[in-house]
Amino acid sequence: MFTSTDFSNAITSARQQLQVVDNALSSIVCPQVSELRINLSALSHDSICELLDDVPSGYRKSDQDTDYVYIIRQVQTDDSLIRSMWAQLDGARKFADDYCRVNRDLTNPTALYVGRSKKLKSRLTQHLGTEQKGVYSMHLQRWATVNTAEISISYMRFENQEDLLVQAVEDGIWAALKPAFGRKGEK
Repeated sequence: MFTSTDFSNAITSARQQLQVVDNALSSIVCPQVSELRINLSALSHDSICELLDDVPSGYRKSDQDTDYVYIIRQVQTDDSLIRSMWAQLDGARKFADDYCRVNRDLTNPTALYVGRSKKLKSRLTQHLGTEQKGVYSMHLQRWATVNTAEISISYMRFENQEDLLVQAVEDGIWAALKPAFGRKGEK
């Protein structure tokens, strides 16, 4: 039986873990940020493959302890584009249910999506393309190519970092940018 003593011990352990993350956050520096750009209207299988050609796959043995945090944004901030994209995604949901969440309750989102992945190229392909049915992502090529807006994808590499630390970084970016799509929290 799980007791109140077990619960108290669990809380003590959680505090210790969070203290370690807090200490690590106070000394972390921003890693190199890489950026890609593409126009939504140009999304095609070939353009996505070309765009992501040099993006790390995460499948190498040397990438075993590597995480990536990525941000998908509009290049030119346009609130009307976000509202239009929300409506377009609502229409797309009539044909598939594997799309990410829409965050209409956030006012003036400054990003489209914030995420984290060990397999960066594959995850970005899911967000940009039409493939990987059943995987929750943006799948922009399915519904957003009527837009002529340019988007940027920025990503940072974290090597040999504690899971809770990378999660805290992702959550902090999510809270700061308030993306129009996706959810905050563990992958």
